[in-house]
Amino acid sequence: MNFRDLEYLVAVVRLTHFGKAAEECHVSQSALSLQLQKLEQEIGVKLLERTSRRVVVTEAGKEAARRAQELLQGRRDLLDAVRPCNSGLPMTVRAGAIPTVAPFIFARLQTRFHERYPETTLQFDEDVTELLVPAVAGGQVDAAILATAPEDSLIEELDLFDEPFLLATPTGHPLAEQRAITPVDITPYRLLQLKHTHCLQEQVINFCSNHKLSTTHLPTASSIATLLVLVQAGVGLTLIPQMAVRSAESLPGIRCLPLSPAPTRKIRVIYRKTSTVGRRLAEAVRTSLV
Repeated sequence: MNFRDLEYLVAVVRLTHFGKAAEECHVSQSALSLQLQKLEQEIGVKLLERTSRRVVVTEAGKEAARRAQELLQGRRDLLDAVRPCNSGLPMTVRAGAIPTVAPFIFARLQTRFHERYPETTLQFDEDVTELLVPAVAGGQVDAAILATAPEDSLIEELDLFDEPFLLATPTGHPLAEQRAITPVDITPYRLLQLKHTHCLQEQVINFCSNHKLSTTHLPTASSIATLLVLVQAGVGLTLIPQMAVRSAESLPGIRCLPLSPAPTRKIRVIYRKTSTVGRRLAEAVRTSLV
């Protein structure tokens, strides 16, 4: 048994798919399957039930994967503690961000991070909040940038900044010519939103609820880019975070207008409380972005 075998097991249990696990672990599917068979033989119990369509994890497999994750995390903590670069960071760190943040900050973060920490490679992981929080708590991601406070006792957070939302409208829309837009002005119009997997939808709904707006909500897209295309086509209006304004205004036929009072969201970076590397990476992210 070695750490690599444990990584294979954890990946297969998490993804319930040999091909995807092999791709994530950068190994052939046949090699991964063979090593897991050897692991089962060594342990003396069936961990995975293989069928033609999917992988079924046995109860023993679930427990083995849980303990394997703890061992892998302990190994990472040990290596991080004894092999830091001059910056106090290891050779490779992993940062995550939600989809309504990642496209707008990853390039800037990469550039500034490399300037400050040239010995460390920064890897990225874009995912929704409900997946990033357990990934940080479990050690798969060192730090992650979110727009909602995590509800996990293992997680610590650092505030980055408060970000306002702007109203994106077609250039020919009646609101596009107004100098000042209040929440009430939005009421007669359809408000396009992201689907429920994104925390941005909840933030927009909360804003409308706080101002008692009865506008029609249309959860219709999985990305801000799609929302903007729909606005461009005259399907409706949408609220976008300030960091997306440059992308919006690069499209012909769209105007981004401030609201008064402006809805906002708090951007923060989270890390596992017991992870020295996570804390250092979170501080490095804050230094690079603020």
